[in-house]
Amino acid sequence: MKCVVSPSPPEKVFACILGVICLILMYSIVRAIHFMPSHHCDHCPLEWFTYSNNCYYISTEYKTWNESLQACASKNSTLLYIDNEEEKEFLNSIFPPSWIGVFRTSSDHPWMLINGSPFKLKIKDLSSGKGDCAVLNLYDLTSGNCGDSKIFSCKHRIQS
Repeated sequence: MKCVVSPSPPEKVFACILGVICLILMYSIVRAIHFMPSHHCDHCPLEWFTYSNNCYYISTEYKTWNESLQACASKNSTLLYIDNEEEKEFLNSIFPPSWIGVFRTSSDHPWMLINGSPFKLKIKDLSSGKGDCAVLNLYDLTSGNCGDSKIFSCKHRIQS
């Protein structure tokens, strides 16, 4: 004769309640994941990185300033521009020397962003009057000859 030991009624009730809670939690998690809003357009493309609501790309190619401008445009972005001193310090620490989207029409004209607005950060003149395009260097921003080939960096603001 077989003797089956079954749990006492309070244990059955407790196991049943735990089972129902577990099912409710699993259902809630699956539902939350399934209906979670997707922000695919808010992410940076592969080979880009994110910092402070922007996507950044560091090229491995050397191009002139104008070629760099076009290369970034083909990536649906702009040649790197720097919004403030904090961003400059961060980018200085990780970027190799590269073109940025700042230029002037001649050495006696002010530095401007590619959208035409004035650039407010300090750029050191290193070239003798021929440096009308800006370069992000290890410690600061400097002028460079626009026809020289350098690495370039692109920036794309993430839409919120």
